[in-house]
Amino acid sequence: MRENIEILLESGEGQYIEFKGCFDKTNKLTPKARPLKTIAKDIAISLAEFANADGGTLLIGVEDDGTVTGSPYNDTEITRIKGIAADSWKTKVPYKFEIYQRHEGTILCFEVDIQYEIFTLTNGQSPYRNEANTMWLTAEEIRALKRTKAGTLIERSITNFTVDDIDQTLFQRFREKLGIGQDRSDIEILLENDLAVKDRTGNKLTLSACLLFGRKPMLHFHDRCGVNFRKYDGLMALTGTKNNERLDKTIEEPLPLLIEKVFELIQLQIGKSHKLIDLFFEEKPEYPTFAWQEAIINAVAHRDYSYRGNDIEIRMFDDRLEIRSPGLPPEPVTIDELRQRKPVHASRNPRIMRALKTFGFVRERGEGIPRIFEETQEACLPEPEILAEGNFFKIILWNTQIFDQETMNWIKQFPIKELNANQRRILAYSKQSGKNSFALRDYIHENKMGKEIAKKEIQNMVNLGIIQVAGKRKGTYYYPMIKESSVEDKLQIFFAHKEYLKNSDFRTLMGTSDRLSAMRSLKILVEKGILRKEGKGKGTRYFLVSNSNRNQK
Repeated sequence: MRENIEILLESGEGQYIEFKGCFDKTNKLTPKARPLKTIAKDIAISLAEFANADGGTLLIGVEDDGTVTGSPYNDTEITRIKGIAADSWKTKVPYKFEIYQRHEGTILCFEVDIQYEIFTLTNGQSPYRNEANTMWLTAEEIRALKRTKAGTLIERSITNFTVDDIDQTLFQRFREKLGIGQDRSDIEILLENDLAVKDRTGNKLTLSACLLFGRKPMLHFHDRCGVNFRKYDGLMALTGTKNNERLDKTIEEPLPLLIEKVFELIQLQIGKSHKLIDLFFEEKPEYPTFAWQEAIINAVAHRDYSYRGNDIEIRMFDDRLEIRSPGLPPEPVTIDELRQRKPVHASRNPRIMRALKTFGFVRERGEGIPRIFEETQEACLPEPEILAEGNFFKIILWNTQIFDQETMNWIKQFPIKELNANQRRILAYSKQSGKNSFALRDYIHENKMGKEIAKKEIQNMVNLGIIQVAGKRKGTYYYPMIKESSVEDKLQIFFAHKEYLKNSDFRTLMGTSDRLSAMRSLKILVEKGILRKEGKGKGTRYFLVSNSNRNQK
């Protein structure tokens, strides 16, 4: 098997690994072995979805959390299970099978490589592995997937290079990550990971092996497989006498080293600014670290290496970072789905992806593009832009705060640590928009979310006493309530120099322009005995109640 069992168990379920337990634990005291047909169905679906995606490993006798509970089936029953699974496919899925004996129990290990045909169950359904989930492909998705699989041939192309052409230091790191000792030869590891092939003339590296581990210069293996970085002063690239280019550097290394060295270069170029973290100002990078690093990993892992005349391009301007790579997302992934943060998986270079996962560059499931959006939202930055430029994929990260400093300072008066990013965003919106309030439709629009989730999050803010409700049904608005301690501090300072307070004074003091909102807040302060009201209409005045008088009440 490609990786030893310990690593598989530690990795957890994901794009390349699935666990299936063998016991029905409805009765916890006497769990029963699951029927052979049920286990066989699980195997048939899992191996077909792995074959249709990037390949993977199925461990039978392991629970979802990675606990080994073992397989209770004897050799005859295992043969029967495999036969039922084979009868569940229209075309048999090719796989490798091994049995591992451990002190906790027996593990049945099925491994399948990516295949260039689509495998369908006898009921006509075609499963596809998407992270740790099973997708059922439509006819159009099957056609798109066939086109994608044809494009993955480039990383499997056979070269004339041999194991003598690999970077031994880098390959040793790979060996250690896999947990494989020196008793196994380099070529054995390469063959087992489909990074090399054996023919009549000997063992040859595939292009993916050369890109991952080839000794420099990389030009031997690929014309342009590096990253070109350029940094400009200003908001656009100028030429001639107005040339504003400050740095132009191209890095060409085996892919794991390429990623690391590009990280180092970008880290030096990214400035720091006083950013709002949990809505308290701290010195942080202009761009969330995960966001720009994940964008670079995606560019390296998913680029189309059949384009030999183009590097990956990274352009840094005063207000943005642009990352452009050859090749559009592999089908069935679309630009629109990425913009909508849908967790759809497809890999143009599955062997490269698996190796980068072994190195630790490919993150845990559920991350990637969706988390890039989450990280920028948390940092109160504009959403990333995802574009198609001809046959090139481009992502743009912006570093300009969407809310001004006055708004950010105002928000610090709330119990920010109790609020999520959506709730913090709507508070900032209510302030900066000048409305000093928001409606349900504002919450939905600003946070790009569904109505029901928005309602729950708003109600949570009401329960926390952060907002107050005014109006009913479609006329309902929500008004931020500033922390009493903060209000009292400001009132104490104000009344140290003034005898009374008017509505206009209170609005200035609290940083709001909404008269009705100020009236509501003043009414609450009067009800709580903090202020005393005199007069009516334009002649209304508010006086501070002393602490001793409050205590007497």
